[in-house]
Amino acid sequence: MIQLRDICKSWDGGKTFAVKNVSLEVGEGKVLALLGGSGSGKSTTVKMINRLIEPTSGSILIGGEDITHQDPVLLRRRIGYVFQSIGLLPHMTVADNVTLLLKLEGVPAEQRKERATELLNMVDLPAETFAQRLPSELSGGQRQRVGFARALAAEPKVMLLDEPFGALDPVTRDTLQIEFQRIQKSLGLTAVIVTHDMAEALLLADMIAVMHLGKVLRIGTPRELLQDPGDDYVAKLLETPRRHGELVQELSS
Repeated sequence: MIQLRDICKSWDGGKTFAVKNVSLEVGEGKVLALLGGSGSGKSTTVKMINRLIEPTSGSILIGGEDITHQDPVLLRRRIGYVFQSIGLLPHMTVADNVTLLLKLEGVPAEQRKERATELLNMVDLPAETFAQRLPSELSGGQRQRVGFARALAAEPKVMLLDEPFGALDPVTRDTLQIEFQRIQKSLGLTAVIVTHDMAEALLLADMIAVMHLGKVLRIGTPRELLQDPGDDYVAKLLETPRRHGELVQELSS
């Protein structure tokens, strides 16, 4: 569904690279996690998939079509995008935020209302309770659920998520991770999720690509990475969930 072929991004004419020679594939209905620390190039990579950032070189295909030949605005309307800061419009109701893209596309008001109800119920925000609220009346977890609903409004086949759970408390984060898994599987979404959390990547992803200094160091299934990190940096990232697991086991014994 998604193919990145030798993608590079330089901001200074090729003297340095934020992303260099990245090639990845994401199968239909699968989840790929881009994992790495700050400055690893993972957010830049995901933003090139919907052309929020244009690649310096290389090609990106979605559904077999080269996206460089498509209108970037229309492309983004076909791709769900969820990010940490959410970006809800404060003066608009939850329902209007969810269906903003549909309004831009000229969908009639009654259809937008029906779609908002469907989506809010899908993300466990009953429309009768939440549809007419403003974003300021919601908790952080509720606002992130609205962000998910908005990203699903146009029935995308592809969803991009850039640190979507990073600003949430641990309980809310865990709940929304489970909700994301449920929605992704039920809709058959192809997804790329950016994270710096190895435990999150192991939980959510079918494949994990570990990035460092703009390059992919290792790519594999969670099982493959756990069995063979293949790189000292990858092994170091894997130590965090292992240490947490050992600590919990020790405290429980």
